[in-house]
Amino acid sequence: ISGSSEKSRYSISGNYYKQDGIIFNSGTQRGSIRLNMDQDVNSWLTIAENVTLSRRELFQVPVENGSRGNTVFTGALSAPPTLSPYDSLGRIRRVEQFYPFTDPTDMRNPLIYDKPYKNRTFSNSILTNTSFTIKLMEGLSLKSLVGLEYETSTNNTFSPIIFASDRGGASASQTYFNSFLNENTLAYATKINDNQNLDVTAGFTYQTNVNSNSGISVAGFPNNITQDFSLGTASTINPPTSGISDWKLVSYLGRANYSINGKYYLTASVRADGSSRFGKDNKWGVFPSGAVAWRVSDEAFMKDSRVISNLKLRSSYGITGNTALSPYQSLDRLSGVRYIDGGQAESIGFAPVGIANSALKWETTGQFDIGFDLGLLHDRISVTFDYYKKNTTNLLASVPLPPSVGFGAILQNIGEIENKGYEFSVSANIFTTGFKWDIMAQISTNKNEVLKLSGNRDIVATGFLSGLSGYNIARVGLPLGMFYGYTENGLNAQGLINYVDMNKDNLITPADRVIMGNPNPDFIFGFNNNFSFKNFDLNIFFEGVSGNDIFFQTGYTNLNSFQLGQNQLEDIYGNYWTADNPNPNAKYPKISAATQMLASNRFMQDGSYLRMKTLQLAYNLPVKPLGLRWFSRARIYVKANNLLTFTNYVGLDPDVNTTGTDSQDVGQRLSVGTDTNGYPNAKIYAAGIQLDF
Repeated sequence: ISGSSEKSRYSISGNYYKQDGIIFNSGTQRGSIRLNMDQDVNSWLTIAENVTLSRRELFQVPVENGSRGNTVFTGALSAPPTLSPYDSLGRIRRVEQFYPFTDPTDMRNPLIYDKPYKNRTFSNSILTNTSFTIKLMEGLSLKSLVGLEYETSTNNTFSPIIFASDRGGASASQTYFNSFLNENTLAYATKINDNQNLDVTAGFTYQTNVNSNSGISVAGFPNNITQDFSLGTASTINPPTSGISDWKLVSYLGRANYSINGKYYLTASVRADGSSRFGKDNKWGVFPSGAVAWRVSDEAFMKDSRVISNLKLRSSYGITGNTALSPYQSLDRLSGVRYIDGGQAESIGFAPVGIANSALKWETTGQFDIGFDLGLLHDRISVTFDYYKKNTTNLLASVPLPPSVGFGAILQNIGEIENKGYEFSVSANIFTTGFKWDIMAQISTNKNEVLKLSGNRDIVATGFLSGLSGYNIARVGLPLGMFYGYTENGLNAQGLINYVDMNKDNLITPADRVIMGNPNPDFIFGFNNNFSFKNFDLNIFFEGVSGNDIFFQTGYTNLNSFQLGQNQLEDIYGNYWTADNPNPNAKYPKISAATQMLASNRFMQDGSYLRMKTLQLAYNLPVKPLGLRWFSRARIYVKANNLLTFTNYVGLDPDVNTTGTDSQDVGQRLSVGTDTNGYPNAKIYAAGIQLDF
């Protein structure tokens, strides 16, 4: 609901959403209310208030990044197909007793995650911004904004007693999050003469962020009745945990925009940011930028063009900063440790948890861009093109250390990475009367290259599953995160995998690993079609990726010739080595607990795909002819998401990346393009009604 008067403007909106998960015992519901109000108090003061209140409840079960049955997905994949999930008495069957070679806590019946198992997160949040805009004089105004984001979250878990050996367990934890923001900007806009305009902005911002948590876990319940509601009845109460982190960011900023005749544009800006996360001598970073543009179509020599209706050339260069590290990473840190003193009493001590690096400084990215916007035939056809090149220097990453150091890794500014590519899009109004058809298509590329690394040493990400060594690498001259592993050469006389001895030392060691694939696509693309005829409209949207590889890590557990007894994917049937048919070129090794697999080209899969992302058909009711005076618009629609996917990928979904993130951990930054039992995108069929009053 929205409205306005001469001096006031308001908008109120509400939302409620509830969805049960496709996997049992999962789902979410959330609700929110949002209020926006602007009030002109007098001729020189305007006050604006924006408030959003929301609450969310989330039920989860473990799904991705598991192996051999320790998640719902892997449990369903790996369980014996000859067994029912329940025994003859209707109880959940204990699957692990059929796997003598596995850890009994690893191979589990996925139904153990059905109710009364619980992993519930309940959160309440408030986001509010209040601003005061003061008109100091003609063209000069001061705006001061105060913002507060506040969230409390509670997580409760309960693992029930299912089998006789289970003890049952539960946990409760609370998280508190608070962020405060103050922005103060002074803006001046003036018309120098009839042809020139200038506006200038200067400002100061201050932001704080505090995040604290506490929790407790217990084990050993007498029954499942009290679940997680009475933690004190457990026989084992573990020591409570707690933690707090905070950071601050102070910024000074300035920007100037200058234009001549509405045809020539110049923008320059600079900001200085100081972050508490960095070392004492490197807390500040300065980040300038500039841009120019020329609207060629407004020139006299273009006025009479019947083809070109709009043409704008533009170019820019700017530097941005990235903190990319958690608070206190530049400092010496200690963590509490419990230990047995003299074999008798338990004592508390403190031990280092990492190596301080006071030299840590801002990760910076400088980006150059040049492009144009083109409109043809009175803008019935629009074209946008951009070429970009950006270099990230002082890249922040956690670098692995030798075991002899005593710590696993140290956070460093390790080097430089270059990204360059282009983005091209075109849209057209093909038919504009009666039957209407609009189309938009876009394609983009990105070429990534590591230019520098500290000491020119390779950095190899840690393998995610035990048994597989790291298989992503950062190496100078190559794209970041290239797949790195062993090369296979058939099977030996015992039906086990032959790995190529690359360095000819008669041993298979990590020194024999080579580049085996690229997780980065050659290009990504999409095209969107909108059709309308009378009161009907139809939307069809496709997206696609081409040229990238995926590390199919699911095959490590479910295409390994029954290495540890778990069920296998269908492709293995009839394609493995046997004593009766000792084919050295068989696709899979023999059925044996002795079968060992390393990160090799066996797991490389083509990740290219084309997907019909959205298909929607709608009918707009003729509200006026039908006499529906209450409505200004009434619309009925049906739609489908992820309806069709065309791909050669053997996994469930080529649109997958179960481990990679933009965190400061090098294992996360490098471990991209991996499918570790990834949960696929769902097909969604929906129908809806939209009513405007």
